[in-house]
Amino acid sequence: MNFEKLKELRNMGFNKAVGVVTTEISEGYAKAEVEIGPQHINPIGSVHGGVLFTIADITAGAAATSRGRYMTTMSSNMNFLRPAINCKKLTGETREIKVGKQVCVYEVLITDETGREIAIATVTFHCIGKTSGEDFLKIAEQ
Repeated sequence: MNFEKLKELRNMGFNKAVGVVTTEISEGYAKAEVEIGPQHINPIGSVHGGVLFTIADITAGAAATSRGRYMTTMSSNMNFLRPAINCKKLTGETREIKVGKQVCVYEVLITDETGREIAIATVTFHCIGKTSGEDFLKIAEQ
């Protein structure tokens, strides 16, 4: 698997639109970050929970696809540990919990730029097929 090309693909489309950048991918692992701007803030001044959930799903999805399979999210659970107030950047980092034939599970820890833990998510994926890795790039070109 060409992880640099996969990283390029992961930084297109929706991910690019919301500002989440996948910075690292290796087999079973991914790291992504977002620079926080006014568009990410909710009415009480903290980063919107939807942004946190998006970081978790994107980061876990990158880790899951790193094994050369098409994956789709089956379920997600997130615990918000503290409000992300006055943050400049948030980072999501995965831990692979289970790799099965049909189901893979990842944990994503989201931290701010000081390392403070903001949220933790568990994301479960269903494998919908294998790919050579180049298939991902063909999809991106369409």
